[in-house]
Amino acid sequence: MEKSVMIGVILCSLLAACIGAPEDSEGDLVLRNVTIVSPERAAPLTGAWVAVRDGQIAAVGAGNPDDSWSRATVVDGEGRYLTPGLIDSHVHLAYVPGFPSPTPPELNHIAEEYEAQLPRSYLYFGYTTLIDLNVTDRAFIDRFKARPLRPDVYDCDGALAVANGYPMAFRPPDLRFQPYRNFLYDPRQADDIPAEYSPEDHTPQAAVGRVVASGGICVKTFWETGFGPLRGLPTPTQAMIADVIRASRANGLVVTMHANSLDAHQFATEAGVDVIVHGLWNAPAEGALSDATRTVLDATIEKRIGYMPTMQVLAGMGLMFQPDFLDDPALAAVVPADLIDWYRTPDGQWFVEELRADFGGADNESILATASTEGGAASTSRKTTRYLAAHDARFLFGSDTPSSPTYGNPPGYNGYLEMKQLVAAGVSLRQLLAAATIDNAEAFNLADRYGTVEEGKVANMLLLDENPLDSVGAWNNIHAVILHGEWIDRTSLTANGR
Repeated sequence: MEKSVMIGVILCSLLAACIGAPEDSEGDLVLRNVTIVSPERAAPLTGAWVAVRDGQIAAVGAGNPDDSWSRATVVDGEGRYLTPGLIDSHVHLAYVPGFPSPTPPELNHIAEEYEAQLPRSYLYFGYTTLIDLNVTDRAFIDRFKARPLRPDVYDCDGALAVANGYPMAFRPPDLRFQPYRNFLYDPRQADDIPAEYSPEDHTPQAAVGRVVASGGICVKTFWETGFGPLRGLPTPTQAMIADVIRASRANGLVVTMHANSLDAHQFATEAGVDVIVHGLWNAPAEGALSDATRTVLDATIEKRIGYMPTMQVLAGMGLMFQPDFLDDPALAAVVPADLIDWYRTPDGQWFVEELRADFGGADNESILATASTEGGAASTSRKTTRYLAAHDARFLFGSDTPSSPTYGNPPGYNGYLEMKQLVAAGVSLRQLLAAATIDNAEAFNLADRYGTVEEGKVANMLLLDENPLDSVGAWNNIHAVILHGEWIDRTSLTANGR
């Protein structure tokens, strides 16, 4: 019955402070005397136990485990809370926050340190499943997946960007097509598409076919006219996106759309995409939501389109102008010291100075005020998020890490900061729990594996010192991560060894 002979039963003290790592992680594991906080339950289940076998949740019950688990390794969790592992459904794994691209040879050693720490940084903040929405470096993803300790990873393969549109347009014309092998051929741009790329190879159907062949579970599309020095970019037509949606759904893929303006949201809701990526953080500030804004939000709610606010995007840029951010202990926990030291150098401040120029040379305080969700460019995002939360919208949790070349979007920690932003905007703690677990799992067709603490699910769970339905701070008070049934002390995941 057992896969291996167990060393024995660990009898932990009833005091929560005595909980340690199991002595044998190769056999069955039982977590007893825990409070289960899982989104499928109307209320937490106290005095519960969960048994793990072969990396899966094998049984869940109340009281004491039955005799069939008498030889399992037992951990007593009195006073602690067991939740599903978190899902961040919007990451960009191959980018080092704040680093120039391509990486200069003299910085390769820092990039390698970051890459080695990256999986542990996400786990440190409880993210046991990640979805990369736009793979630009498949070799990087393969290396990530080859690491022995890392979150489960899914992706959308390369994004279906419109030829010469966002984000292709931010690369030089002679370099923009090769990285976007799934770009959509736009006859309106025919004169500006190299002759080597045929229309037949870049139809929506052909692009979706390549995503399927790569093992992708979703597609990423864009409706973005540009910002900064690049504006008036080409955007897809409704006919293009309709073809993308038909081809995607025929293959069981989820359609996501980058959209951060009112026009973009109107387009996305009319098209009927599955997930809108970004809230209205790139819209004019409104004292009260306009009728047009409420109409779009109501359509999003009615159609049950997944809504991913990514509120920390602008705030993450603002963090670079916060003088003490590089001294933040949470940053040191997820980013190697050599990289933080580089951020302090003049070369490491390159994007800070670029943004400062965009703000007309404004001082730190003024830029922070503009980037704040309390006012400036992100104020409409907070209002729309509050409106959606009050009307039971289908929130999905995604951090967009890193959203740009800012070191203010560190892996793992950026997700926790996003959580705090959402709660401050009016998302309830229960809505947040669902958004980062079962709602993400269902939206990306992963609910048979993740999202709840139930029998048959992958044993990706978190043991917390606080109830996440009482405080968002509980998500930064993780005692241990259980990954495919393996117990991992949180402190073992840090970049600084503390």
